[in-house]
Amino acid sequence: MNEFHLLARRTIKNTTIVTVIFAALWALLPRFASVCAGLTIGSAVSLYFAVSVARQTEQVAEVALFQSKKRPSMIMVFRIVMVIAAILIMRIVEKRIGYVSLPSLIIGLFTYQIVLLGGFLYKKTS
Repeated sequence: MNEFHLLARRTIKNTTIVTVIFAALWALLPRFASVCAGLTIGSAVSLYFAVSVARQTEQVAEVALFQSKKRPSMIMVFRIVMVIAAILIMRIVEKRIGYVSLPSLIIGLFTYQIVLLGGFLYKKTS
């Protein structure tokens, strides 16, 4: 496997772990349920983004290397739909637990970028 596949798999695995941790905190800390709910929903969408970026990059590489006819399309539309779905899920969750923190949702949307940056910084120091 080349370096990109290893990086993509590690990033997706670590983003999944972070999402599960946020979900566990949401279940275990009812006092901070609003913040943890936003982080969980945002990081779940971020996990979708990480998988989407990995697939899109593989498709672009196939087009560049093998002149493949399968080109990535409508990716941005799906990402916008996922953000809208996250906001709708947040509204549904608000009915059950009360206020869900929008800033924590926005921070959660950047989970995979933060995990990716953390992976690079960790690799540089080791």
